[in-house]
Amino acid sequence: MITNPVERTGSDFIAFYGAGRVAQNAGMAHVYDPNLQQEIQQHEVGFPLVPGQVLLYNHLPFLIPILQIIVTPNYVDSFYLWIFLLIALYIAGIFFLSQLLKDKEFNQRDIWLTGIGGLLFLPLFFSLMNGQDTAFLFLGTAIWMYGLFSGKEMLAGFGLSFTTVRPHISIMLALPMLFCHRKTFIGFVLGAGGLALFSILILGVEGTMEFINLIRISGSGEWYGMKENAMYNLIGLLTRTLPWLGAELIRVIGWIVYGITIIALCIFWARSKELEAGKIGLTVTLALFAVPHLHFHDLTLLLIPIYEMIHSSAQHERLKREIATVLPVAISLLLLLGNISPLLQYTFPYLIMIALIVYPYYSKHKTHIS
Repeated sequence: MITNPVERTGSDFIAFYGAGRVAQNAGMAHVYDPNLQQEIQQHEVGFPLVPGQVLLYNHLPFLIPILQIIVTPNYVDSFYLWIFLLIALYIAGIFFLSQLLKDKEFNQRDIWLTGIGGLLFLPLFFSLMNGQDTAFLFLGTAIWMYGLFSGKEMLAGFGLSFTTVRPHISIMLALPMLFCHRKTFIGFVLGAGGLALFSILILGVEGTMEFINLIRISGSGEWYGMKENAMYNLIGLLTRTLPWLGAELIRVIGWIVYGITIIALCIFWARSKELEAGKIGLTVTLALFAVPHLHFHDLTLLLIPIYEMIHSSAQHERLKREIATVLPVAISLLLLLGNISPLLQYTFPYLIMIALIVYPYYSKHKTHIS
């Protein structure tokens, strides 16, 4: 892919590259100027772009210093360096999740098998091909899960602060902590607050206003790269199945359901402070479905409920460890099989989400009956 000029410049990485180059040439405060992003991107693609063709860098500012260091005038070299960083972050996330399996006395073979399956997870691999920053989101969520299960709540909160690379997902995971795990919520506020302050300092007032304006443009859902009909969330489902509703109404429905889901998750966590099997997985999966913006690479977070199922298999014998440890590979193959047809491509992820929500509670119910 990376040897093909059309494919490599058609990837999401071109937005990250543009941000890094603008920071180098004009300063970090001007990264969110769409015109400057357009100049960098059209230089790489080799032809003029109209504003709507520019893949906007609409990610949070705290990644800009990293991009400024990594990118070089050579696009391909920059892509490689960025991918190496993302792989390192993914390995770190898998490491934290693997510690949970060690606590349940999984043998080393099973831990390695699960970890390799996790690194080969199809959405994760797809995020690398696109050069997306999903690795930061995954690492933060993995630390959050590890911190909650190991009783290190402040660490869990600091982990959650990394998920602010996807603010909509971050809010859905963090707010319920206010009603159940206060230390985790405090850790999140401190971590996210520090990142926010750092972002404002590097952007300044003018740069911050440009960032807010660019987020407003992206939030309209109509700019290049939004592709709501290709999303794997509620908005994507409605766009494909009920197009006659119109894009504006579908977005309104999506945002309403997003708000309702946040309230429901807060109530769900507030009702019980026990970390029951399936609780984290349910939260993450509902967040993926209800969040207003979600593409295939974001489904990397399904590794969180998958690891939770593997973790809980130590208590519930209905899911044997031998089967549990190959879940990442099995689900990857299922997602790959879905490419046979567009119908299966968009149906299988939703079915997997349903299964990841329902099975832990079904298994726990059956165990109680037995």
